[in-house]
Amino acid sequence: MAKSTPAPPQMTLIYSMEALLGDRFSLGPIPDGQERVVIPIVGGTFKGPKISGKVLNLGADWRLTDANGKIRPDARYNIQTDDGAFISVMTEGLPPGPDGRTMLRGKFETSTNGTYAWLNDVAAMGVLTRNGTKSVLIDMWQVSRCECGESGGRQS
Repeated sequence: MAKSTPAPPQMTLIYSMEALLGDRFSLGPIPDGQERVVIPIVGGTFKGPKISGKVLNLGADWRLTDANGKIRPDARYNIQTDDGAFISVMTEGLPPGPDGRTMLRGKFETSTNGTYAWLNDVAAMGVLTRNGTKSVLIDMWQVSRCECGESGGRQS
């Protein structure tokens, strides 16, 4: 058997988003960490190759500062496509990197018989960039298996 190496997954842009943020407030010290800060998500827009629309004023990031002082995003919010479909978005993230950007894991939930049902089965990864204190930019990507032929995802 020939030695092979794993092939990386493919990434396809789902959308680029600007999410508008409301005034944040702190719950103070909590049992699971040093602090929980609630950052309301109050609007915005998103656009991608197969989907675009607006961010609804319904959701927030319940950001955790963990026991080690690391900030970890934990957001739940809703978007509506230009053609009227509602989609719930859930993201959780790693602490920001040295460049200030935050890697996110994304999950979508929407009607199983609608145009965007494909989102229910997407493995998503996002990159969040701060845009001042009143908005964030999020590029969300679909992570797909390598289409590498017979090697089962491995390259020789």
